[in-house]
Amino acid sequence: MLVAICVERSFAMIIGILAILKAGGAYVPLDPAYASERLRDILTDAAPSVVIVDKSGRSTLGEASLCTMTVVDPNALLDTENESNSTTLGHLISNPQVFGLTSRHLAYIIYTSGSTGKPKGVMIEHRGVVNLTQTHTKFCG
Repeated sequence: MLVAICVERSFAMIIGILAILKAGGAYVPLDPAYASERLRDILTDAAPSVVIVDKSGRSTLGEASLCTMTVVDPNALLDTENESNSTTLGHLISNPQVFGLTSRHLAYIIYTSGSTGKPKGVMIEHRGVVNLTQTHTKFCG
């Protein structure tokens, strides 16, 4: 499953990315600071099953872009003041095991500017993420 995530840099973003990966999915990061047109092009190209958006992401993408997609607001899920969300969270919190995933499975798709100005998706596998993390750990401590 491919999930787009358009939220401000926050704990909600980190939790969202880790949840997507833990569930065996792959994500498409979308920066709410980017131009709306660019983000809509990426959404059209990637065709994610779900879009995770916060207030900023929803504002940037616009309701018209989101009306045909399954949309989740991570901050609404984390609102423990809302009793219905507490009930929902009780069903969501678990430790599922996803069998059959390998290092060759897709982790995320990052979009580059492209030489034509149209965003182009680059698919990154789990092994690439692990390699990058190990390199950062080696050189940055």
